[in-house]
Amino acid sequence: MKLSRTAWLILGSGIFVIAFVSLYMVFLQQGREQERLDDSLSVAQTTLPTLVAERDDLESQLTQLESELAQARSLLYKVKAKFQSVESIEYGEALFDIADDCDLEITNLTASEPRDKEVESEPIDEETQAVTYAITSFTVEVEGTVAHILDFINTIATSEYFTNATIEMVNMDVPEPDEEGEPSATIDLIIYGYQGE
Repeated sequence: MKLSRTAWLILGSGIFVIAFVSLYMVFLQQGREQERLDDSLSVAQTTLPTLVAERDDLESQLTQLESELAQARSLLYKVKAKFQSVESIEYGEALFDIADDCDLEITNLTASEPRDKEVESEPIDEETQAVTYAITSFTVEVEGTVAHILDFINTIATSEYFTNATIEMVNMDVPEPDEEGEPSATIDLIIYGYQGE
């Protein structure tokens, strides 16, 4: 089959038009893509200074938090150093010495076995989420004058040796003037000692 020159010309023109239309469509699509990329670049250039400022602010906050964490750890170690393990014999001797200084007689002194008590706190970090203390309870029974008993209680409450102690209860028995016997008191005391590394 032989095509005439006019047919070749029409066929060539058709192919040229199809190619031109295809190239024009690709050109339009690339133009829209370029416009979208330009918009994205413009948004990125606008938000970049904000992001850099936020990053600097977060780094500053992180530095401040690290400083506060170091201060909290230092304070925790100082508190841990104050709370040494509870030695019943040493505290018993101190109570006898205080009673002797206050002209009192200790008629009974009992101490419980130390038991652990965990105190939950705000977590500082993974290492320090809770603090465990050993708690020892003492019950001291004394006899003497009311003034001496009060002096004994005050000395325990203000003594540097008992800074990690709490007087839980005082039960005082003062006989009537016509009754025999001396005033006496039962004092419940709790001493906290740190149990940890």
